[in-house]
Amino acid sequence: MGAEDEVGVDTAAADRSGTETATLAQRYAGISTSFQTELSQLSEASCNEMPVANSALDYCADVVGQLTALQAHTSTLGTSAVAGAAAARRADGEIGTGLGSVYAA
Repeated sequence: MGAEDEVGVDTAAADRSGTETATLAQRYAGISTSFQTELSQLSEASCNEMPVANSALDYCADVVGQLTALQAHTSTLGTSAVAGAAAARRADGEIGTGLGSVYAA
């Protein structure tokens, strides 16, 4: 039986994916902070050109908002993957326990 024919959840892979996704979510926070810093410096350097400075700050606020939303969604995805792996592990245990009593009879 090949891998494509198998039924069930690879809980170790689901745990690993969930943990990697949660780590990725944390990186988005770092990207957001770095982006804010760079755009603030651009705005300060453009203080004689108010339209440029104001546009940079507006753009920064928009991108940081999008990165914050992406971080939240990615974090939720990671948490859900880990919770799904735990639920699958519990279900496998319950099914295994139930089947043990069937085969014992």
